[in-house]
Amino acid sequence: MNSPCLNYFLKSLRLECKKFNWKLLLYESNSCVLLKRTQSTALISTLCRNKSTLARPKFPALTMSNIKEEELMKPENVCLDQKPTKIIEAEGWITIGQYSVFAWSVSGLESCIVIKSDDVVLTFDMGIALPESLKASSVFITHGHVDHIGAVASHVSKRGLGGLKPARYFVPPHLVEPLKSSLQAHYLMAETVEALKGVNVLPFVESDVVRLNSSYFVKAFPTIHRIPSQGYILYKETKKLKPELRGLQGFEIAAMHRAGQEIHEIVTTPELAYCGDTVFDVFLNPPNPDLLKVKLLITEATFLDEEIGKNMIQKAKERGHTHLSELIQHAELFSEVGHIVLVHFSNKYSSKYIKDCFFHRLPQQLRGKVTPATVAKSTFAST
Repeated sequence: MNSPCLNYFLKSLRLECKKFNWKLLLYESNSCVLLKRTQSTALISTLCRNKSTLARPKFPALTMSNIKEEELMKPENVCLDQKPTKIIEAEGWITIGQYSVFAWSVSGLESCIVIKSDDVVLTFDMGIALPESLKASSVFITHGHVDHIGAVASHVSKRGLGGLKPARYFVPPHLVEPLKSSLQAHYLMAETVEALKGVNVLPFVESDVVRLNSSYFVKAFPTIHRIPSQGYILYKETKKLKPELRGLQGFEIAAMHRAGQEIHEIVTTPELAYCGDTVFDVFLNPPNPDLLKVKLLITEATFLDEEIGKNMIQKAKERGHTHLSELIQHAELFSEVGHIVLVHFSNKYSSKYIKDCFFHRLPQQLRGKVTPATVAKSTFAST
């Protein structure tokens, strides 16, 4: 372990540890570099000496918590070529890159997915009016099942009590009138909650574009469930200097701008997608190709286990849902997706069972790329 190449690598690694507040624990000849961060361990790489070079196994790094060290030390579980996604989990929030996700979702009971970053806040589905969702002035409903739409009146009322401006509730077109009628009934029952009068319920069809602010907008796409349903993609527009001008001096660009020449172009990026309830076929034949190009994909995995004598994948399809095995079998579809958060697990699974299942079953190309959202299984909503 004394080659100049290896010493240089270890020096660089220590700098990276300091950068991300990780601690270098140990290294031994022909073995591993093990890093530890608060309540989680992540094996970043396995160093294999082959004369004076370092072998680079082409497998993703593990970033799951509660992994045994002997499992981490297996070379097949690590990668030097792929930079691990930095994921932070705190107080129910999962932070991946610039986006924080509060994914409260239990199949058949309640779903509410809150997204926030420095410049946008929105919520997908409203099966429970979480405190975390109250700052979202734009709510996007995927379908009409109660566990996804049943708490709209509560969300309206809570925002009203907090003195917040009325939110917009975007729904599939066929749900506009039923939801308005339901909210009107709540208004009549409450008598004094003025916020429930004339709630802003808006239809959202696939061809529409809903703008959240000057940078972000949302598009809908059809999904496949037992009833009509749709998912949503969040896009971001960024103004960038035109490629042909990037080699010029600043004074030259300024002169062109003063002369009225357009010097910028708008770059649109699919940032995040939420699928709601759907069968896996939506990924096999995506209605919008951007679905498989987003930085963050939030989708369901209602079923996880296998039962002897039963085709659980077929059972999931019949109920309009997805089985984890389908994601595993088609892992290559998600090569361009930055990270995946899985939600909507059946209530029969405990939080520990879900995490253990992911650790033991995920293939190498999905390890470190998939995070199960279990906050609703581990805590209680404070509404």
